[in-house]
Amino acid sequence: MSTIVILGTAHSEGGACTSEELYKIIQEINPEVVFCESSPEKFPQYIKRTDVITPEMEAIKKLIKVKSAEIVPIDVDIDPFDKRLEDMFSLIKCEMKVYSNAHNMLLNETYSKGFTFLNSIHSDKIFRDKNSMENYFINKVNNKELSDFYSKWLKWNDLRENQWINLIHDYFKINKTKKAVFLVGAGHRFRLMDKIKNIYSKNEHGIDWNFFHFD
Repeated sequence: MSTIVILGTAHSEGGACTSEELYKIIQEINPEVVFCESSPEKFPQYIKRTDVITPEMEAIKKLIKVKSAEIVPIDVDIDPFDKRLEDMFSLIKCEMKVYSNAHNMLLNETYSKGFTFLNSIHSDKIFRDKNSMENYFINKVNNKELSDFYSKWLKWNDLRENQWINLIHDYFKINKTKKAVFLVGAGHRFRLMDKIKNIYSKNEHGIDWNFFHFD
């Protein structure tokens, strides 16, 4: 059976969460293919950027240089969101202390433990709890504009995650790849797990989705 290792990442360098450590982990897995959270259209510019440094970007640059794995961008091309998204999450953090605490816990644990934490049950639970708190806050505020915006954001994430899963399935089916890695923001892990379980419940097998490489 083909295997894909889901490596949850943070989109910023810091503490134990570095591009050097991520590159080391990928090399140890030794995949044939690395899927990444970038669109094919934007990927050429993505790897040339010097104004934004992320662990994924820097690790991918190294992989391209040594030609140790094929890099396959699988994200949607359009990002319909702007600063309002940051403002929405800032508002929730200001109004819900428990949400702010969860956010800070994620930052602190990521800084101290890096990718081992980001790909753990503990991290997944915090992200899932944050999602529940966001829904609670949006419903409590009962502001149509805010509710519509949040709903649009959730649908956009569904669109992206469904595309990732479908493109990965198609790639494995066509290329008969045995081992791959998917670099994705850790906040998507629990939603991807839920979607994969639903697919498997429909008997659509063929790929081993490994969400817990470090266990």
